[in-house]
Amino acid sequence: MKSSLEGVLPIIPTPYAADGSVDMQALAALVDFAVDAGAAALVYPGVASEDVHLSQEERAAALTRVVEVAAKRLPVLAGVNAADPAEMVEIARTVAGLGVDGAMAMAIPAMGQDHIAWFTRIAEALDGGFIVLQNLFAPRGADLSAAQMLELAEAVPAIRYVKEEGVPSGPKVSELVAGGSAHLDGVIGGGGARYLFEELERGAIATMPAIELLELHVALMAAYKAGDRDRALRLYRDTLPLLLVQAPYRMRLTKLILQSRGLVATDIVRETLPEMDAPLKALVLDYYRVAMANLEMADA
Repeated sequence: MKSSLEGVLPIIPTPYAADGSVDMQALAALVDFAVDAGAAALVYPGVASEDVHLSQEERAAALTRVVEVAAKRLPVLAGVNAADPAEMVEIARTVAGLGVDGAMAMAIPAMGQDHIAWFTRIAEALDGGFIVLQNLFAPRGADLSAAQMLELAEAVPAIRYVKEEGVPSGPKVSELVAGGSAHLDGVIGGGGARYLFEELERGAIATMPAIELLELHVALMAAYKAGDRDRALRLYRDTLPLLLVQAPYRMRLTKLILQSRGLVATDIVRETLPEMDAPLKALVLDYYRVAMANLEMADA
């Protein structure tokens, strides 16, 4: 596989103001933060952006803001996911005119057995942009096999990358790396980077997590690429307590950390998620403080 999209590709969350509207000022601050922290590309909106909880008007306005603030400093990938594949085609058509570099599109159950036909339509709507095929487990995703994804990539040349988010992800990453040299530029890890080290060992060239651990993930990827496997493993270990909490609480953990850093004004989420009580919030921030302190000591 050849690759041009390597490193950490964070999904920008959708910040909300106190009245529940999308906070465009905080969104711009998050883009600047991601650029400064060493992201390789930006993704918006994704699952971690609460994409299915945004209106079409909010999605378009927020994506436009992300592209404007990124200002060609980094590639921007637009998420086009929806529950209806016809809606995904329409979203792809809309984002094609907003100056994005590519799109992330999930194989979903509503596509039935017609993944090739639907992804062909998405590719045509993008009018030249490349596609990251997102493979997620049911019920939201279609949970394709590696063979199905390789067949899809062969049939739809716009698909240049796969973001594999199955659980476990490792075996499919290995199969995709082994079989995708002719049709893919690389395999990207997902799942919040909970399995990142294994995915790197199996040949993944990028990860697409939420944004709250960006500096740690950038340092981890850089160490691994430089051949410092031990340092990469230590950094990965430091992320695990946080990622264990993130698994059920998801955007609540992301926004708690971002709010503690002054990057977002509120920790409001629209997704239906369990609440984090005060002792857990304190523990999360303690985990985060220790992880960041370890990173700073390692870099000193």
